[in-house]
Amino acid sequence: MSDIVPPDPPNYDYPIYPSNTLSIVPSETRQFFYWLILTLSVLSIVGNILAIRSIIERKTKYLQKFCIFTLSLTDMFSTVMYAINVLNMLSNELTAWNLGEFLCFFIPSAQTFGTTASSFMLLVIALDRNRNCVQTFSKCRWNPRPISCILYITFLLAVSAAISYPMQTYFNYEPIWILMVPYSADKANYQLDYLCFATKNKLKQYYITIDIVIFAPIILTFTCFYIQIATLVWKHRKPVTTKIGGYETKQSEDSTSSSTKTTNTNSSDNSKRTIIKLKHQKNIQVQRKIRTFRIVLVLMMSFICCRFPYWCYYTIRLVSLRNDDTSWNLHFALLALNMLNYVLNPLLYTFLNQTVAAIKMFKEFLWKICCYCFSNDEFQEFEQNSPFTIDQVKPACGTVQTRTNLGRFEDKNEKIEKF
Repeated sequence: MSDIVPPDPPNYDYPIYPSNTLSIVPSETRQFFYWLILTLSVLSIVGNILAIRSIIERKTKYLQKFCIFTLSLTDMFSTVMYAINVLNMLSNELTAWNLGEFLCFFIPSAQTFGTTASSFMLLVIALDRNRNCVQTFSKCRWNPRPISCILYITFLLAVSAAISYPMQTYFNYEPIWILMVPYSADKANYQLDYLCFATKNKLKQYYITIDIVIFAPIILTFTCFYIQIATLVWKHRKPVTTKIGGYETKQSEDSTSSSTKTTNTNSSDNSKRTIIKLKHQKNIQVQRKIRTFRIVLVLMMSFICCRFPYWCYYTIRLVSLRNDDTSWNLHFALLALNMLNYVLNPLLYTFLNQTVAAIKMFKEFLWKICCYCFSNDEFQEFEQNSPFTIDQVKPACGTVQTRTNLGRFEDKNEKIEKF
């Protein structure tokens, strides 16, 4: 094919590119990534719209309200920009640009703006929760006024816009002739199209700079804030009343002994119930602190594990200049992981209680299924009623006898909530 000279294009004003050089998106995985990105985009937009509606109706602190509202807006904005670019690329066999000249310069800058602004909002939310956690164990008060909150958020949005502005100068929009392959010496099919491409060296320097100057400090500061929160929660996971538990127990025992001397058995039973109730309340408080500790870890991991791999790989890909099928598949997979964070943010920052309740119900449902599938209740009942069975067999998972035996050692009120 390379020895055959195709006919000349209609004019020589534009460069010529064979179609096989522009078909770099893997055809085997194009449909899979198309529907994956589309599904994540729909979930992100719907979830953030519900988050905006919910946070407006709630009575919360001003900084938290403004930050979550701005976070939802920037996440939706980033989702739309990524979806337009990626879905257009995956829906066409060639990487020619057919979205117009304006979007060629606007979309890369908008993606950087949305990602940076969203990261700043997550950092401010982490700062706010850090101060609220410290305030719980100190006499300091952290509650910025509405005007201060608006000024802080406006400043961060302006910084994000200034950071993303240079992206517009790194891209070019040029018309080209696409030579459709295969072709013959007497007949060739030319198609006029456009390319939106960037200057690799400038783009590489830009991403390395913002990764070192912007994103790395954001991740480190974000992690430090939540590590401090997790440390405080874990340190104070046991309630303060446990320190005087011995005194309370002793006082209960004294009241029990005095009531015994006066042959008042009702007061003795009441004192025992009071001790059991206090223990139950302390266990609930401890489990709530442990659940908060786990939630803090989930917030950290969702941000770091979803966004950091895509940032790093995109920079590495610019440095190595790889364009094979493996690099593109990995690019779309990490991009989907990055967009997953936009889906998780409303669940973790706006609908956290509902998310925890749904996860708990799902775990209980799976546990019932496992107990039903792996239970041998019928065999246990047959062996227990059989005259040839000497030893009583241990009851299976989820049986009534198992719950009865557990009730001998644990009070029915001492249930532990797990996240």
